[in-house]
Amino acid sequence: MNSVGAVSLCNSVRVRLAFLLFIATFAHYPQANESPNFIVVLVDDFGWSSMSQSMDMSQPDAKSDYYLTPNIDNLVSRGMRFSNGYASSPVCSPTRYSIQFGKNPARLRRTRGLGKNEVDHNQMGIPQVLKNIDASYTTAHIGKWHIDAEPSRYGYDVHDGKTGNKTAGFNSGKRSKALQWNGYAEEDPKRINSITARAIDFIQESVTKKQPFFLQLSHYAVHSNIVYSESSFSEVGKRAKGQLHSNQAYAAMIHDLDLSIGHLLSAYDALDLKTNTYVIFVSDNGGMPVLPQQKNLGKPYNPGLNAPLLRGKWDLMEGGIRIPFAIFGPNIEPASQSETPVVTHDIMPTLADLAGSIEQLPKNIDGGSLVSVLRQTKDTVNRDFDGLVFHYPHYNRVGINEPHSAIRFGDYKLVDFPVSGRKLLFNIKKDVGEKNDLSSSRPDLVDLLNNKMKSYLLSVNAERPEDAYNWKTTGKSGAVRTKFFKRYKSDSFNEK
Repeated sequence: MNSVGAVSLCNSVRVRLAFLLFIATFAHYPQANESPNFIVVLVDDFGWSSMSQSMDMSQPDAKSDYYLTPNIDNLVSRGMRFSNGYASSPVCSPTRYSIQFGKNPARLRRTRGLGKNEVDHNQMGIPQVLKNIDASYTTAHIGKWHIDAEPSRYGYDVHDGKTGNKTAGFNSGKRSKALQWNGYAEEDPKRINSITARAIDFIQESVTKKQPFFLQLSHYAVHSNIVYSESSFSEVGKRAKGQLHSNQAYAAMIHDLDLSIGHLLSAYDALDLKTNTYVIFVSDNGGMPVLPQQKNLGKPYNPGLNAPLLRGKWDLMEGGIRIPFAIFGPNIEPASQSETPVVTHDIMPTLADLAGSIEQLPKNIDGGSLVSVLRQTKDTVNRDFDGLVFHYPHYNRVGINEPHSAIRFGDYKLVDFPVSGRKLLFNIKKDVGEKNDLSSSRPDLVDLLNNKMKSYLLSVNAERPEDAYNWKTTGKSGAVRTKFFKRYKSDSFNEK
């Protein structure tokens, strides 16, 4: 790697910020019209407990013991954090669809990033909704897209095209395993610096032209390959490694990501956007459960990197779907927290509501506006279906390795495994680590939640396990192959 090149790339971002600060000193930037601006920052595979502060202030220890994320912490502290924030899916592409269309991946029939894509791409996306409310909106998607249609189809004026994991360096297979998981240095790791610089340029240009804007900045980090800058690798190497998190290369990649968030916030402040610009920070799914990736088949991870949550990416246990979720902007109380369960397909209706009209929303969306919660932290979200359903009808050897679905309803969560006929019930409010299965003591709740979930999945024509692309191969036409349930045979079991 050329370390001089890495420094110059970072300096290019700093030059932009210095210029903005200089101009702001002598002139007040013209504000956009009454329509608010929106910045959605979507990070990849970033776990709920991967920050240096907890997403749940009632659980202060639910944080990293090695990673430091002062800028992400600052972003979260500027507004409201959602301690029960969820990704629509435990894998990336389905969640990205859910954000753009406001719909559950089960309804979209895209529940995994592999196999046949059955999404009807002739749908309305976020830019079209906003432009129907105010035609002067300018819109951009910068970074990882991972949707099988051009962003321009949905009204994006500025975009990178149909980008995916490989755009910023992703290798899979036996030959590339060491490259993928050991990590290496690059001048612009995961394109973190360059996409952030372009995002800042778009924001500055929009403000200068007095155009309201919507920007989705979709980071490739911290998805594998593990890529970092030499300076960040050196910096995190000075810290003592933790018991939970100890991978220096991964910590360096998170450090690079955090620095980029700091640059974005500095631009936000320099342009004085606090009176009319909302920022939403989310991840596309839960964090990696262990490094390097394993063909786990549902066995315990020791330790699991998402502790106190169970498991991680690829599974519907809390580690796979609970994510950092925060919003700040006008009239949102700083350092506030809501325990109301929210999900990434709530983003579209929330933006429409903040922009002034939910009448422009497409029909049959699953998300609901979070505006009432942003004003009153204990409010609930009004959705057509009164619960959160998650659907992963696949065998996946790096996960639980059995199709499963889940529903979050109030304080309870039911996980259904149709192949084995097993159902697990948890009081998530009291048992965030999903250690205590209540199914035998609360059969009434099992029946209630199972019927609600099955009714929803049937109503949206959700993909069945036997429809999935690897039902006959990995799944052996419906064999029980998971090793997950052994953990619930003993009350003494404890997985981090």
